[in-house]
Amino acid sequence: MQVNAALCDDTMPDSLMDVLLSPSPDGSAVAGAADFLALLNTQQRLAVEHGTGPGQDAGPLLVIAGAGSGKTHTLAGRVAHLVLKGTDPQRILLLTFTRRAAAEMERRAGQLLHRALGAATRHGPGALQWAGTFHSVGARLLREYAPRIGLQESFTILDRGDAEDLMAIVRHELGVDATKRRFPTKTTCLKIYSRVVNGEVALTEVLERDYAWCVAWEAQLTKLFDAYVRAKQAQNILDLDDLLL
Repeated sequence: MQVNAALCDDTMPDSLMDVLLSPSPDGSAVAGAADFLALLNTQQRLAVEHGTGPGQDAGPLLVIAGAGSGKTHTLAGRVAHLVLKGTDPQRILLLTFTRRAAAEMERRAGQLLHRALGAATRHGPGALQWAGTFHSVGARLLREYAPRIGLQESFTILDRGDAEDLMAIVRHELGVDATKRRFPTKTTCLKIYSRVVNGEVALTEVLERDYAWCVAWEAQLTKLFDAYVRAKQAQNILDLDDLLL
């Protein structure tokens, strides 16, 4: 199922949040749910209620929406609706790309949850333990299960700059940069490595498709990437790509 176009009008968020955060006349969480569902347009309500009605397909739903179309409000409403339908908040995974977006999405979803559950205050302990960025949740899972995959729980996470520096060190130790022809820079090497591991494709394919000028260095890059992985393992460190794999 695919829901297209805008999910809510530009003026929807304030009125939607006012209804959701105001007490229901009878103090009922269900009444609050009916209030916010009534304010959703057709597209948004389809996304919020997807798979929760009798006999409805609960499979994946792809929503295509542009900037400013109300994606965050729709996701927050989806969370509240799922909880009202009996879903355990601790079993809801809510992910986004940036820390700022993750914090805002968690804040709004938390507000809706407090209202939907009939809480007396919009503040309190976070109900969504699995909300955050893809990288932060990935790091949390890795720390929790680190021993099972041969890692120590105290592993360090390299940012992009540190990962490039490690790639440069390994490259120098292998001597692949001491050639007459210009070898790819540390930044280019890390970009190629990321394409390979994130796309789960062969190095040959990545080079031919995106880095044709580096094709001649395939053998050296293969050795470099193997050594880079061994260096990370030896130092008990991960890079950002590792958090998503």
